[in-house]
Amino acid sequence: MKAGFSLVRKKGYEAVNARSVANAAGCSVQPIYSCYANMEQLMEELFDHCRGYQLDYVRSHLDETNYFGSSGRAHISFAQEERELFKFIFLSKYVKGTAVEDIYVQYGLQEVTDSIEATLGLSKDKAKRLYLDMMIYTHGIAAMVAAGGMSLSFENIHENVDRAYNAFLTQAKENER
Repeated sequence: MKAGFSLVRKKGYEAVNARSVANAAGCSVQPIYSCYANMEQLMEELFDHCRGYQLDYVRSHLDETNYFGSSGRAHISFAQEERELFKFIFLSKYVKGTAVEDIYVQYGLQEVTDSIEATLGLSKDKAKRLYLDMMIYTHGIAAMVAAGGMSLSFENIHENVDRAYNAFLTQAKENER
């Protein structure tokens, strides 16, 4: 797992195969296939491992006074700092879902939803919707950053994120009435 994680981080998930993991681990491919039934199983466990790393990253960057805003900033920062991991966790075939709401289920943090509900006075459903809308918006920016094509300033990113937040919040409050 450690060798696979290192490979994804440095070279991207496309570089992970039995031989590359074995080389990184300093062994033959035999131990890999004795631990995993096939490469798909290894990749799924590696995805879960990388997702755990990303969750730890985001939680370590949360500001208790602003869970909501800091979670979006952490997502974009992760894309800047860990481009290859970001691509694997968010832009690969290992992401599961059949509806937009599955994004919330797979990537939402309950403490952020609870904070939105408490601080903004929204119902649980409206808090989830606002969070999902902002997740999708910030993810779009993060994906552009991770792809390496955009080199956006902190100020430019947050000016746009704030504008989107205010629009989504206005809509959520109007629908709440």
